Amino acid sequence: MRACARYVVRQQGGDPAAWYRERCTASDDSELPPGAVIGLAECGKRADAGLLRPLLVHPAAGVRARAVAGLRALDCADAKQLGPFLDDPAAGVVRETVAALLPSAKELPADWLLERTSSERPRHVRVGAFRLLDAHGGIVALRAAVGLFQDPDMKLRTWAAQSVQRWRPSPDGQRGNAEVGELLDQSRHLFSDYVLRRLRWEAGVDS
Repeated sequence: MRACARYVVRQQGGDPAAWYRERCTASDDSELPPGAVIGLAECGKRADAGLLRPLLVHPAAGVRARAVAGLRALDCADAKQLGPFLDDPAAGVVRETVAALLPSAKELPADWLLERTSSERPRHVRVGAFRLLDAHGGIVALRAAVGLFQDPDMKLRTWAAQSVQRWRPSPDGQRGNAEVGELLDQSRHLFSDYVLRRLRWEAGVDS
């Protein structure tokens, strides 16, 4: 719908990007429509990221979410800047933050993410943190998944179990890591004896 509206505006000699920029300049506008924020990203330039960043702290969750999505669309998603928004109280903001951070998940401290899988955190924060930890791969992903076996949310427990079943040692990871062996033992119920032995062999902890 936004694309159609922009087409009509251009046909009449208008500049949709200029209109979006004007709306997004007032970062304290409580009536700012979220569509204007993502619209700027859709037809703007990377330089327009400067207008989107102040909107990351806008009081409206919809605006914050579109600001994150806009920075991702403009290829201006910075892990250090967006990381704190994993704690946003709005699930939609956290979903957009995770989508923006997935390509650079390994730049985020694993311990910091692991703290956010605690059962004391809101569900949407736990889910987001786990997705980023899973993207780390290796022992980081395995540690996070096993840690969620007792999570109060059944779906998250299921995702964690599936992650462990998909897990394979990283090619560049340390073989023979004792913690990997312990984590696999805690996951014994997910594998047949044969598969578990094979996985332990691949990880160098078959003894």
